[in-house]
Amino acid sequence: MKIVLRKKDSVTSIVLFLFNIYSEYTGQYSIGLNKLIRFMQQFEKNETSTRMGLSRMVKAGILTNVRQGNEVYYQLTDYGLQNIRIWNEGINRFFARFNKRHNVWDQKWYLAALMDFHKSEKENQLLVDELMEIGLRELENNIWLCPYRVSGEIVDLSVKNEFKYMELWGGNIFYNFTADQLLRDIFKIEPVRKSYLKLLGIIEEIKKESAGLKNNDGYCLPLLFKLGWNFYDTAVADPVLPEELISDWEGDRAVKEFAELRKHLYNRVTRYFENNN
Repeated sequence: MKIVLRKKDSVTSIVLFLFNIYSEYTGQYSIGLNKLIRFMQQFEKNETSTRMGLSRMVKAGILTNVRQGNEVYYQLTDYGLQNIRIWNEGINRFFARFNKRHNVWDQKWYLAALMDFHKSEKENQLLVDELMEIGLRELENNIWLCPYRVSGEIVDLSVKNEFKYMELWGGNIFYNFTADQLLRDIFKIEPVRKSYLKLLGIIEEIKKESAGLKNNDGYCLPLLFKLGWNFYDTAVADPVLPEELISDWEGDRAVKEFAELRKHLYNRVTRYFENNN
């Protein structure tokens, strides 16, 4: 079951981000309470709100707490770790599509028909998200289209979610309307374009904020969080179509700017972690 993060500034979303970035750096999924309190102060969360938020996460089965000597440690449960992996998988799927975009497209299309599938049912919402994350878009009810072959991904999803499907791949496509209509009506390009333009503005804001930071300034943490959160929302909504279908794409510049800024902020965050052990 996916954790629904409705508020990007909630304790739950920030704590999961901290565990994600801390584990990327250290390989550990356990953080001491005192350290968590210091980290959360960078997000303007005081000790009381942090303790209350951590308690709620323990009750929800996201975290567990253990005492080691005089220190209390919080660590991710399998459920908490599963949700971090869902987040990371969404980003990995985006970059898989992004790499395909910049390879020569073979002009072949992929079609998947899901059998007896009801996307409106609550338990199927995560699967719908995953179908979109691998680049598929719904043509008609339960008929999904993609300009790349995603047979392996569909097999994995069908095994995990126990649904039947039929697929057609390697075919040409014909439609009696314009390519612009295909991009607009099926792949919903315009909202994604606007989202990338907004993201580019946010990236510029973060660059300006980070320019004046000192070496051990913990404010790099909320800046990295802000960057990652906004990029994720845009990236997972992008079908990342081949260059042959859409050559001038704001996403290309946004990804380049994101990658450079993330590397810069991540290096600052790791130095902050080193100095706050």
